[in-house]
Amino acid sequence: MARHGFDQMPVTSNGIVVGVFSYRSLALNLGIVRRQDSALSYPVGDFLEDLTFVRSGSEVEDALEAIHHQGAVLVGDEERLLAVVTTADISSYLWNATRQFMIVRDVELATRYLAQRACATDDELRALVAAVRPAGLDGVPPDRLEDLTFGELISVINGPERFGRVFSRTFGSSRELVFSMLEPVRDVRNKVFHFRDAVTPDEVNLVMNARVWLQRRVRMVQ
Repeated sequence: MARHGFDQMPVTSNGIVVGVFSYRSLALNLGIVRRQDSALSYPVGDFLEDLTFVRSGSEVEDALEAIHHQGAVLVGDEERLLAVVTTADISSYLWNATRQFMIVRDVELATRYLAQRACATDDELRALVAAVRPAGLDGVPPDRLEDLTFGELISVINGPERFGRVFSRTFGSSRELVFSMLEPVRDVRNKVFHFRDAVTPDEVNLVMNARVWLQRRVRMVQ
């Protein structure tokens, strides 16, 4: 178990699953070990616990409830075990399913923060916002960065005159560097939030690198 990073292992007898051996089941049954003996001298069968079986076609809710109470669930039945699903498996799945949303969100929040901090006054901020979108759908000009889409925000930052005069205060001196990071992130953001397309590993790395750089800039101006 330690060699392969497993927390539990099914135990079979004549091809039938009779229980699961885990660190928890070992700890719970240590009371049977005599003081003069070592637990390692006892058969595995003395330290088993039962886990719930769910069918591969069962509702996910049933599996999650069992995992919540027991830490793992067996998929299949006693005669045909298909898999063991653990809390670590669920965590890994959820992270892989949501991390692209979280990373893109972090990039957008950091970008908006740096843009906000670059503006010396509220009037300067309103003027920059209005330069990209003079009026909203209601005919009233927006006066907050939050009112702009991420694409519009990039347009505000990327203006050569605006960048040198305002946004270099927080983003640094290289407009080309900032634009080369933010423009691809916008494309990935559209895939993630609007088109629900799969994101490639290269795109994930691109956004992660942008997040690292932007969050470093945030720490520098705080």
